[in-house]
Amino acid sequence: MDNYLISVDLGGSKVTAALGLLSHQGETILVDAVTQPMSGFNKGEVSNIEHVTTAIRSAVSELERRNEVKADEVWVSVSGKHIVCADNSGFVFVGGVDGEITEKDVEKLHENMNNVQAPEGKVILTRYPQNYKVDSNETLGSPVGRFGHRLETKFSFILAGKSVLDRITKALERAKLGTPHFVCGAIASAAVVATEQEKESGVAVIDFGADATDLCIIHNNIVRYVASIPMGSSAINKDISTAAIPQGKIEMLKTRCGYATASAIPADKLNKAVRINTHLPSQKSKEITYRDLTTIIYARMLDIIEYVNAEIKASGFHNRLPGGIVLTGGGSQLGGIEVIFKEHTGYDVRLGSAECNISGESMKGYSQPELATAIGLLSIGMEESGLISSDYSRPEPTQKVVVEPPVKPEGPATTPEGPTTTPEGPATTPEGPTTTPNGPTTPPDGPTDPPTSWGKKFSRWLHDRVFGPDVEDDDYR
Repeated sequence: MDNYLISVDLGGSKVTAALGLLSHQGETILVDAVTQPMSGFNKGEVSNIEHVTTAIRSAVSELERRNEVKADEVWVSVSGKHIVCADNSGFVFVGGVDGEITEKDVEKLHENMNNVQAPEGKVILTRYPQNYKVDSNETLGSPVGRFGHRLETKFSFILAGKSVLDRITKALERAKLGTPHFVCGAIASAAVVATEQEKESGVAVIDFGADATDLCIIHNNIVRYVASIPMGSSAINKDISTAAIPQGKIEMLKTRCGYATASAIPADKLNKAVRINTHLPSQKSKEITYRDLTTIIYARMLDIIEYVNAEIKASGFHNRLPGGIVLTGGGSQLGGIEVIFKEHTGYDVRLGSAECNISGESMKGYSQPELATAIGLLSIGMEESGLISSDYSRPEPTQKVVVEPPVKPEGPATTPEGPTTTPEGPATTPEGPTTTPNGPTTPPDGPTDPPTSWGKKFSRWLHDRVFGPDVEDDDYR
């Protein structure tokens, strides 16, 4: 299989390996994806390398076996509080006698910015030119053809912790994988979740995962800001456990019966309760009303949205987001999540999965929001490897290579999300690019209503098949 790419998305409690190719139309074809549970990876960092290595090797080996390929190179997601967005400016004097700016001047300026070194303890993941100034006057688009004596630009640098990447690299090496290419997870998700119109006008993509909530802001097709809030859907699980809900039932209860805000609860459920069977003779079944469950979820969602609002304001683009907010990731499947985000951010909000530059045939089996990062890694990997070009993140297009679309196998299995995390303070860097302060840095399918038609017996049977016999509500009493 020629010209294929493999991506590895590292999550709080699972790892997803995906295989992609390029269609005749220049779209990414997701051929296959494998998801495996993973422990020992918290807040975007390796805490137990043996556990992480085993999970990665299991997922990638299964992907390779099923498709008869070998991962010579892999594109890997990174996230967490060690991710820092920093700005740095540079300039060159225009070389032409008459002051006309040429491609050579721009190339020289970019070369200077590419030579900027990361501060101690950090690694530069990628650089994005933000704007150009000619004799201190900002210009839109390319400065080539304009006249002036001094050409200036500001680059945004995405930095990651060196020790964090070193440990991930060590785990990948032990898993016998090829050369890793690290990509910020928030950028990977945004690359395929936001539409071209949204990227042009201005959009904030929020990837709501288990360990973290990642944010990427794109404006005029340029990545402007990235942040990672170390609080995700697992924090909600921890809050629900305070209501004496058995640990093994929390995830199912949240995703099947939980809502982010009371205004999203269907009218016929407002006064109903959910019953959780314990299967222990000495303990009675636990009951919690939809309203009480939603109250618990709502409180934690307000905390997360407060951090999101702070990061959007810190980006300086809070008033330049006509595209609003796009929510993705496993946590975005919580019932009513788009409602609470709209109520408390003031932006238009929609739910999204990978759809930009992705083959429609691929999406028939892989449209889950929790796969957005893995698919985005494939799209960016194809660009960086020279298979396709980017609209918004690279100044110069690369050569396009076209291959035949393959036959797509069955989709991946998914697993519940992992442990909760607590927010931590901002990270700054002492030298190199000047950093901007960073604020406090995928469960299964979302809620569905229980069946109420075709008679009580059939409804009971269908409920048990879908939800299992351990969570009940008043419809079945």
